Amino acid sequence: MNTRVLLIAAIVITAAAADTPAEHIPSAPGGVVEFQGRTSLLMDLGRFDPLVELEGRFEDTNLEFRYRSLTAGAYIRLLKNLKAGAFYRIQQGARHDDDWIEPQTDVWEWVDSRSRTEQILILDVSPRFLFDFLPGRNWVFAVKTRYRYNTFNAQHSLLVRPGLTYFLMRSREPVLNLSFNYGFYIPLNFGETFLYEHEPYLSVLYHLNRNVKLELTGAYKTVIWSTSDDSWANGDTYAVTNRSFVIGFGVLFPVSF
Repeated sequence: MNTRVLLIAAIVITAAAADTPAEHIPSAPGGVVEFQGRTSLLMDLGRFDPLVELEGRFEDTNLEFRYRSLTAGAYIRLLKNLKAGAFYRIQQGARHDDDWIEPQTDVWEWVDSRSRTEQILILDVSPRFLFDFLPGRNWVFAVKTRYRYNTFNAQHSLLVRPGLTYFLMRSREPVLNLSFNYGFYIPLNFGETFLYEHEPYLSVLYHLNRNVKLELTGAYKTVIWSTSDDSWANGDTYAVTNRSFVIGFGVLFPVSF
């Protein structure tokens, strides 16, 4: 009888010990559908294209309105098929690796970052190439390369996003853009993986008129969470992959002067 009791107790203790580290690792529900929206004002001033953009996103399984941002800056046309840009972004609700913490309640959770303000400095280079050898001829291939510096945590990152767009024309005016893009987000001084996020996405842009464009996008986003400072201190390491479907809506206002 005593042997049986000791055996059961050993099994319970072993199972509890095996379960304990999992409590220190971020949960990755997967299969979540999130929604985001943006509105942009893009002005055409010859070589200069000033931009102001608002963005917001409903995230997680409970579709919480968490992330929002305001971006302002301008592109300059360096060559016929090459633009460069510099932008300033202020954002709230962003989530980083070190936001996975163990508070005083001993229950691991994400920091509530909805009221935390962060400032981002952005440099952008976007070459474009006409792929008129493809059927339909109205194809443009572009590679957006964007460097970002977050002043909140001094993180440097690089976005490389190749994309192919078809322009449906009518009377030499664009009516519809169909695009496929794949964004790769590379951490330059943080994280434990080569990519911390990547996402293929399709987008449709309808030209309502010359000054209003409507956008619909669908993306499959993969984010890889690396070990937070609190988890390192606790002795746990991980690389947790979180996947979600993101549906986006946008209204764009290009204005020429």
